[in-house]
Amino acid sequence: MASPQQTGHRHAGGRTQDAVRRAKFHLTAAGNMLDSAATAITRAAELADERDGVGDELADDLAALRSSARMLVDVLSASEGQPGNA
Repeated sequence: MASPQQTGHRHAGGRTQDAVRRAKFHLTAAGNMLDSAATAITRAAELADERDGVGDELADDLAALRSSARMLVDVLSASEGQPGNA
């Protein structure tokens, strides 16, 4: 029979693997969202280029989007400094 220490270690390892699995799920979802966002932003830019004045109408929206992008870069940069992340 396994000692309590061995059993506890196995249980902790299972929790670690579960956390890794869930984190990978969320990162995959985030990657898919970023791909969709890039496609949508590209299409919006193409539409803005097709008509004069459209870019001016979108200035506030683009500024908000840039702000969100900066926050995302900050989050990704911070996670690089955490132990276990490269």
